[in-house]
Parts: sequence; structure tokens; C-alpha cells
Amino acid sequence: MLTSLRPLVDDAKAAFERDGFVVLRGLLDVERDVRPLQADLGRLIQRSARVLGEEHLIPGNPDEFDRGFIELVARHPRASGLVYDMAKALIPFARLCVHERIVGAFCALRGAELAGSAEQMCGVRIDRPDNRFRSPWHQEFPSLFRSLEGITFWTPLVPMTAEMGPVLLSRGSHRDGVHRIDAGEGTEAEMAAGGYENFRIEREDEVLARHEIVAPLVAMGDVVALDFLTLHRSGINRSRRTRWSAQMRLMNFDDPVGIALGWTGGIKSGKTIGDINALIDRANAVVAAS
Repeated sequence: MLTSLRPLVDDAKAAFERDGFVVLRGLLDVERDVRPLQADLGRLIQRSARVLGEEHLIPGNPDEFDRGFIELVARHPRASGLVYDMAKALIPFARLCVHERIVGAFCALRGAELAGSAEQMCGVRIDRPDNRFRSPWHQEFPSLFRSLEGITFWTPLVPMTAEMGPVLLSRGSHRDGVHRIDAGEGTEAEMAAGGYENFRIEREDEVLARHEIVAPLVAMGDVVALDFLTLHRSGINRSRRTRWSAQMRLMNFDDPVGIALGWTGGIKSGKTIGDINALIDRANAVVAAS
């Protein structure tokens, strides 16, 4: 582990194990780590506009890289999907996915010797004020069954305010184990069509009632480290600006559950709800037997 990380992570590990998440203040350097991604996102918005047949000016202030984006999407709805899909290919984002301070924090929090990037689950979220793609309460693990001992590292790419709707976290919910997915009417058809926004865990209201809901307000450079089993969802964006954030997800290759399941894919890999719930049952059985 990097020597400079030790005081930060030593203090954070107990909170992470107790709450299922911890805020790592100042883990990233804004100028070195965040500004390059902001700049490239501004360039990507400009190039996406060109794909759609119009020119788009890049603001001079990196914090305003998305100026005019909401209006662009109103004229060309396809623009949002273009930027979302291609943001994963930006070099500054790829650097964040394997950033030495994020990897170091993961290994320290999990005691991992062999860490990996859960690349299928890394990306830049784009949450516009219309809240059209607001995620429901969910756990990360069913999206990729590679490691129960995974961590999502969430960091804002714009100055955050309470009005923007920070991520909502269910404190201590990671101790409940993996929740089965509610196979409600229309869920399978939604999966086949590539939609995942309306998934629900079984007995959602009952589960959430057992835990405190918190929404930590973080600054750029801060990182929320989130256990793969902690229930969470997007906050409601009541501002006039898009909430941009980056999610880097890491896994532990030595996790017994991941090994037992053969590091298989999850919700977005063509499996049915029945397949997913069968894997969840196997995961919980491995944990119970250990």
C-alpha cells in the first residue's frame, strides 16, 4: 500500500466494515485527476454534436465543461447516449479505473493481494435534472458475479450541492447478504430490451425500513467507497445542471464466492431473472457454509 494512504485508510476501514461505505476525503487530486476528464468530456460533447450535424463550443472553464449539454440533448436525444457510451473510452477515465490511490485503497480495505478492475461496470453517470434514468435501490454484486468482496469508488465530476441529489446509501445494509431480484411483471421483457432502471429487490420496503438512509455530500476529489452489498440509489437531481460522476469498480480475485461462481457475468450478460436469483442463492449458500 502507498505510504501516503495508510493514515487515510487505517481510519476508514472500521467505518467501511461497520457502515458498508466510507467517504475518502481528498483521495484524488482535482487538478491532476479530475480536470483532465472534465476537459475530455467537454471535447466529447463537442464531437458528439458534430456526429449529429451541429457545432458546439467548449467552455473555457473546466468546471463548466457541460454548458449547453441539456439543450443539445433536447434538440438531439441521441446525444446523451453517445456521450454516455463513449465516455468509458476516454483516457483520463481509464486512468481513474486503475488509479494507484484507488487500487491502494481497495487492497487496504479488502486485504486483497490480487485486485482486478470490473471493467464492465465502470463508467461515467450522466444524471440530468429530468431524472429519467434514476436508478432504483440495488446492490452492485448481481450486476457482475465476479467478487462478493468488490468495492465501487464513486466520485463527482462537477461541484456537488444538496440540490443535485447526492447518492443515497442504506447504512449497514451490506450485512443482510445478497438480495434476490423481484421477478415482477414485465421485468424479463425489460431485460431483453436492454432496460435495467426498474429492477427491484424482493421485499424492498421491509429491507429499507431496517436501516438508516444517508446522503453524504462530497466535493470533487473526494471518493465514496461502497461495498458491493450496500443498498444504494441515485438521489433526485432538483438542480438545473446535470450531475456527472465517475464509478470505478474493483474486485478481489481471492474472494471465495467469486471463485465458486467462476467469475461469471451478471444482469447485463444475457441471464434471465431466474438465472440471476439462482446465482444469488448459490452466493448466499457459500457465505453461510464458510
